[in-house]
Amino acid sequence: MINKVIAGIILLLFVGCNQKKYTIDVTDFGARGKKTQLATKNIQRAIDQCYKNGGGIVFFPPGEYLTGTLRILSNVTLHLEAGATLYASQNEKDFETTYKIYKKNDSGKKGKGETPVLIYALDAKNIGITGNGTIHGQAQRTYEDLKETDGFIAAITDSARAAGVEMKMYYKVKPYTCMIFLERCTNIKIQNISLIESTDWTLHFKWCNKIFVDNIYLYSSLEKGVNADGIDIDGCHDVAITNSIIETGDDAIVLKTTQTDTTSLSCENVVVNNCILTSTSTALKLGTESFADFRNITFSNCVIRNSNRGLSVVIRDGGTAENILFSNITVECNRKHFNWWGNGDPLWLVLLKRTPESRLGMIRNVCFENIIAHGQGTSRIEGFDGKPLENIRLSNVQFFMHPEEYKDKRADHCFAAHHINNLRLENVDVFWDKKKENKWENAFHFDNINTLRLDNLSGTQAHIGKGAMISMHNVNDAIVERCKPMAGTNIFCSITGQGSQNVILSGNFTDNVAMELLKDNEVKAVKIK
Repeated sequence: MINKVIAGIILLLFVGCNQKKYTIDVTDFGARGKKTQLATKNIQRAIDQCYKNGGGIVFFPPGEYLTGTLRILSNVTLHLEAGATLYASQNEKDFETTYKIYKKNDSGKKGKGETPVLIYALDAKNIGITGNGTIHGQAQRTYEDLKETDGFIAAITDSARAAGVEMKMYYKVKPYTCMIFLERCTNIKIQNISLIESTDWTLHFKWCNKIFVDNIYLYSSLEKGVNADGIDIDGCHDVAITNSIIETGDDAIVLKTTQTDTTSLSCENVVVNNCILTSTSTALKLGTESFADFRNITFSNCVIRNSNRGLSVVIRDGGTAENILFSNITVECNRKHFNWWGNGDPLWLVLLKRTPESRLGMIRNVCFENIIAHGQGTSRIEGFDGKPLENIRLSNVQFFMHPEEYKDKRADHCFAAHHINNLRLENVDVFWDKKKENKWENAFHFDNINTLRLDNLSGTQAHIGKGAMISMHNVNDAIVERCKPMAGTNIFCSITGQGSQNVILSGNFTDNVAMELLKDNEVKAVKIK
């Protein structure tokens, strides 16, 4: 409640300082509020007149307004009254192709594409879209045989095919309209509005500063909405997204640092707070476009429901993600159709190279705290061989593992970490569903970790006689203390690999386990206290 009040005060200050009271009604410029009328020119004349008058509000009374591309100018706010709906035309000729969004080519870089945009602004200041009305993209899709395999999920697609999964998916129908694209703008307010069924990205901020998004409802079909991201924060600074409900086929809220020609800008000082999110891809995400850095990002007090992936940082293009906090979040993840990125996994941090020539980035200083996570997939934190992640911490986290609903089973461990320097888990619990998958193994699995601290963990292996509560491979400098294996634990800690050394087990509650420690002969310097 306090956070919401603060956000409201900030928005009121924004209105008071940056908006004049001059109001123009679009119906005075010939927009009749009938969906049968293409009102693009009428509405644009109202915007232009408002701008010439020094700025103010372009008012949409209740009605239905069909339009092509509209351009917002400095000091102008579009205000849609309750009962007003702005519809995107379904005729591609109604959109100006000079307003272009950016699509990646095979190298992952961004080049100018031909995606039409419904509402556009370039180099504008003090602009907004407000009111209790609706903007509707009128997206259309068709369900067809798979045309091309997505290279990023090629292995998953092959596995699904081998398991007998139907190789069909939804495809967009032209025009591939992005609903709102704001580029190089400053002082932006998006408040109270409903954004429904965009064909492409719904709300895309590119290289903008001072963004306030509050109390919006955003929706695209969870089954059909391919590429219909919710909010894309692309190379922006000083962003607050609060008190919103977002349900999207693709990523709900995603931060990116794309590259256009040779230019990319960092994404810094971003707050997402008090939101309810659902996504058939990822609910809260950084990446994958990551040509520049991400810094000082907080996601807090959010509820994630029925999403394919919960919390994710994916660096593929050489950028650095640092000082990232996920806190006070409940996560519910369920696997979706094979073509969506995600495995029903609550957490995924990963460092990759988009192409063999891509720069290798970095992920460091990331914290997950006060998280309750239900999922069907393994939560993974993965560095790159020779380039480990740095300073990752999980504190007060509960993982609940549930069986998968699809034939092509993917999950193995509940939580797995690979190639990390300085990983710390405190007060982390694992609970397995009574109906266990055959592939399930360890509660916690650690591979190639340097400096590992495990304090007050609880859990057990998934199956008696298979795996351990804690599994380590090539782990150096580890302290495992005050951990509480649950009833039925066969092996508390299993250690393998020549690189495993300097491991201390101290003060763990292992009286009820069959075996406290199982290790290879090549493992060096293990102490039990």
